[in-house]
Amino acid sequence: MKPWQRFAVHYTIFPKLVVAFLLVLAPLYLLALVMNKQDETSVGEELSNSLESRVIFYANTLENEKDHILALQREYVNDKDLRQISFVGGILAPYSWSDTVLNIQNKLQLIRSSSVYIENVSAHILTIGRTISSNLPLSDSIAEDYAAVKGKRPDNAEFIYWQDRLYLSLAFPDPPLPGRDPAYVLAIELSVDKLKQTLAQMTNYRNASAILMNPSQGWTIAGDTDAAAFEPISRLLQREYDERRTEGVVSETIGNDSYLVAFRYLPSFGSFLSVYVPKQQVFGKLDTNRQLFWLLSAISLLVVVVYSYWIFRLIHRPLNVLVRSFRRVEDGQMEPVQAPRGHDEFYYLFNHFNAMVDKLKVLIHQVYEQKIRAQSSELKQLQSQINPHFLYNTYFILYRLAKVQDHDGVMRFSQHLGQYFQFITRSAADEVPLGEEIRHSRTYVEIQHIRFSNRIQVDFAELPEVWQLTPVPRLIVQPVLENAYKYGLEGKLEDGRITIRFREQEGHLIITVEDNGEELDEERLQELNLQLIEFCADRETTGLLNVHRRLQLMFGETCGVSLSRGEWGGMKVELAIAAAQVENGGI
Repeated sequence: MKPWQRFAVHYTIFPKLVVAFLLVLAPLYLLALVMNKQDETSVGEELSNSLESRVIFYANTLENEKDHILALQREYVNDKDLRQISFVGGILAPYSWSDTVLNIQNKLQLIRSSSVYIENVSAHILTIGRTISSNLPLSDSIAEDYAAVKGKRPDNAEFIYWQDRLYLSLAFPDPPLPGRDPAYVLAIELSVDKLKQTLAQMTNYRNASAILMNPSQGWTIAGDTDAAAFEPISRLLQREYDERRTEGVVSETIGNDSYLVAFRYLPSFGSFLSVYVPKQQVFGKLDTNRQLFWLLSAISLLVVVVYSYWIFRLIHRPLNVLVRSFRRVEDGQMEPVQAPRGHDEFYYLFNHFNAMVDKLKVLIHQVYEQKIRAQSSELKQLQSQINPHFLYNTYFILYRLAKVQDHDGVMRFSQHLGQYFQFITRSAADEVPLGEEIRHSRTYVEIQHIRFSNRIQVDFAELPEVWQLTPVPRLIVQPVLENAYKYGLEGKLEDGRITIRFREQEGHLIITVEDNGEELDEERLQELNLQLIEFCADRETTGLLNVHRRLQLMFGETCGVSLSRGEWGGMKVELAIAAAQVENGGI
């Protein structure tokens, strides 16, 4: 018996497969169980926090609305027209009377339109026995809803609940003279329907609702609420009020259901604002998922055993032969293997394995050479695409300088332009020392400085000496600067800034170009990053994509261009160059 046969007998694959599957699945099951429990706890906490946040938000909203309404009421209760008509209304001329009444009605309508929670604003003028309202014409007598506020002087501007309606009242003068009624009472009626709509919007769970309850006066306003839960929730809030608790989240069992109740006391309303949600709406699916999880575990265990045995019987032996053959190929022994007798898929694999071995010897060298040639060809193609792009821009700048007859600018620009094209044309090499590339970029900055005058300031750091002779693709920094000028700063009329920095990081040189342009939005930044990641070889590449591709071709996938938002709010471009390419004393 051969050694590999003895190995197969003593160390059969079937128990290994079963144990391996169980070792993989068991931690996953335990982890899933723990995660399910944590999810249940997390969901409960998130729900509690969500309910509490909603209660706080709506409570603050309602209190702010009431403060706003009270401020208007205090302002208008001393209105000169109200005082005039209450004290001298009986002796006013008809024209003055009508004008004063109209002014009062307009002001009452302004108060009503200032808040969606105001239903009506009424001025009950007791001295003349009439009521002026924002919703109704002038009455010949005091309106019947004066009974709601008659003789009431609520402390701290409490609400008055009368016939399922809410009022805020303020009398003039306050306090009234001894033994006399006030001259008039300014009453604001709140919209109970609008309050109910607001309460109904506070939760989007089925059988959940919100209520506004005043435990001292005994009135309650509720949204779309479950009748069975209304009374128990009201008793709960009354109990919390008696125990001097002003806010919290508690669990309450009502019948066979458990509810999560969040509440907060509104001092200005003298009321509790509460939201309650049935726990079953949230945790019911988690319980079902837990049961399904254990069912899936049992089925998975059975499948593991059956599948492992089937694999052992069906593919273990030919697979071992094929694996050993592949290992020999990995060791460089490209020898064919004898195909099995059966004409199944393994027979097909063995025949094609032998054909692969025969072709592999010929193709390895060819494929390697073709890859090198393709990369070289792509590098030259990408290199050639950027020169016309810059040429168009430079002639456009020269045209603008000449058009405004800036002769000194034309002279300086032509000098820098000559230096620029001398760098472009003096050598056919695809690579240049990084020091020359940086000097060329400085020339480009001088060209753009002429174009933008003093609108854009450039802070250009010095390149570290050890990187001066590093070979890099031609034109990798200038396109980034061009992008900053064109898309980031061209529209700025002043205070434009560009910085170019160099830093060494984990064996790489990072060249950072950052501007303070205001045109970059998050959508455009995400789009550019996506283009860098999902590079398409068939697409024309210019600018940042061109630089990114050439750096990756030369230095590998760990290098290239990365984009982010800088500390000034503009584009921040980082070029990464691998230290492996540094020569003549580099790091």
